[in-house]
Amino acid sequence: MIVPRGCVSASVLVVVVSAVAPVAAVADEGVALPPPAAPQPPAGCQATLHAAGVKLSRWPLRPEKRLGGVVCEAPEGIAVQRGASGIRYQPAARVNCAFGLRLVKFEAVVQEEAKRILGSRVRTIVQLGTYNCRKMAAYPDLVSEHSFANAIDVAELVLANGRRVVVERDWPRQDGPSAAFLHRLARRLYDEQVFSVVLTPAYDRHHHNHLHLDGAAYSVDGTGGAGRLPPG
Repeated sequence: MIVPRGCVSASVLVVVVSAVAPVAAVADEGVALPPPAAPQPPAGCQATLHAAGVKLSRWPLRPEKRLGGVVCEAPEGIAVQRGASGIRYQPAARVNCAFGLRLVKFEAVVQEEAKRILGSRVRTIVQLGTYNCRKMAAYPDLVSEHSFANAIDVAELVLANGRRVVVERDWPRQDGPSAAFLHRLARRLYDEQVFSVVLTPAYDRHHHNHLHLDGAAYSVDGTGGAGRLPPG
């Protein structure tokens, strides 16, 4: 289910589609809305991250203009080596500063579920990419949030006790603690809107080996219903 977020003027019609394609929004005159853009960081963003214990360095990125008026950029770009909970990103997560704030919330959920289900904290997150100025793999007419360093693709989580949770291997399993951890993690990340878009191997073949997590201006639940708690 795709749900639009944010405020839209009264002259704009937002079309919601219950399908796998991201939501489209057009003006009533048939004129397209402005192209997607990177989120602007709140005041004091980097200071907030430093205060939370995040180890980071500046990552200045020169904006790159693409066709259609899209500008690939990362406002207040940072490279996160170690997060607020002590998780190390392998390689460092190069993201915009606003997304860095999402990572702080992300790690809190990761550590809660890892401790509860697996009995150990997460030490390292192996990620496949954050910034990449490109279109979406499945929808080449649309811009990827990776173009704004506003996404991360998580492939593996390494626990302090040495256990490795691998998305490609463990997500498809019907039972077992690693699968339960991944499914519950994805569920919470979407339900609590830590990320507005959560795509998993249940979504499509492009995500068979990772969890795609981003902060787009629309919401996509790509969990396939995984991780829902039984009623009562």
